[in-house]
Amino acid sequence: MKKYNFDVEINRKNTYCSKWDNQGGDYIPLWVADMDFKAPQKILDAIKERVDHGIFGYTSYDWELKDVIVNYYKKNYNYEIDEEWIVWVPSLMPGSNLACRQAEGKILYNTPMYSHIRKLPTEANCEYQEIPLTKVDGTYTFDWDAMEKDIDDDVKAFVLCNPHNPVGRVYTKEELDRLSKFIVDHDLLLISDEIHSQLIFEGSHIPAFTIDDEIKNRSITLTSAGKTYNIAAIPFAFAIIPNEKIREKYKKLANGLFATLNALTIKAIKSAYTECDDWREELLEYLKENRDYLEERIAKIDGLSVNHNEATYLAWIDPTELHLDNPWEFFREKAGVNFSNGLDFGGDGYLRANFACTRKTLKEALDRVEKVVNEINK
Repeated sequence: MKKYNFDVEINRKNTYCSKWDNQGGDYIPLWVADMDFKAPQKILDAIKERVDHGIFGYTSYDWELKDVIVNYYKKNYNYEIDEEWIVWVPSLMPGSNLACRQAEGKILYNTPMYSHIRKLPTEANCEYQEIPLTKVDGTYTFDWDAMEKDIDDDVKAFVLCNPHNPVGRVYTKEELDRLSKFIVDHDLLLISDEIHSQLIFEGSHIPAFTIDDEIKNRSITLTSAGKTYNIAAIPFAFAIIPNEKIREKYKKLANGLFATLNALTIKAIKSAYTECDDWREELLEYLKENRDYLEERIAKIDGLSVNHNEATYLAWIDPTELHLDNPWEFFREKAGVNFSNGLDFGGDGYLRANFACTRKTLKEALDRVEKVVNEINK
């Protein structure tokens, strides 16, 4: 018997909601990566308990929260991290920004790539190089030949997104071992965005710092509970930096930029990592059913295809056979469905779909998409 109902429709309009209120029109929003599900009740109760206390003065440094993170990695990855490795940041992108500044050189990443990672060069004021992923037997992976042949001499850091946004890959141990060799051979810093690491359908997530000792000592791993528990508006993320020299340089760059953890954040994160496993398990089941439904529907629409998703609640859709000038604009205006524009991810002509919504919403969106595509095909 399921405890949680993810089919509940919640009106998010007029709540300062980017997804529903800030999309330029009255569309079904399958774009920005947050979920249309209420956060776990235990998190809400923890926040309410703190609110009811009624005093919101400055918080002290919370070592107990570091214990929570240590225990989480020990429980889920059988890996013991040191509390000293943890550095609090308000969210992943400011944390990644600092890591890029620390690299003091050009950053390299593969496309398609999460749009905000592609904004890092501008935000961190650094040069960049993009090398596309390749497809092997229908699966996106690293193009090792291109990476070895084309890497610029002044690249100082490699930015990894694992699980990958937008193609939904969970990189295997073999892929990460080879990436480790590439990073060591070229003397790079590894910056790893792992915010979707609790949203795995197939395979097993391998945190960057656990790949091998070489990578442990040249990596900055960033993650958060924001995506998994739909609490992105509660500012919290952390970096795991095992190498003391890299960590101290990172902390020096961050000095004075970020506020201390706030009282509501502390309660929310403790609850997320210690009390909400059952909620997350049912969430994953629901999301996987949504993924399967979306993939089955897209496969039956002539002119569309979708990359098989191993993790995240984001699907990478290929509409190129329709020969549309601007697929994103077409589906917004003709179907009233607002995808993310693949151009922003370095995948011009593609679409990213967020399927973390109720089945009813997803069905309506795909019905609209199918209808307008059928009209084209006629």
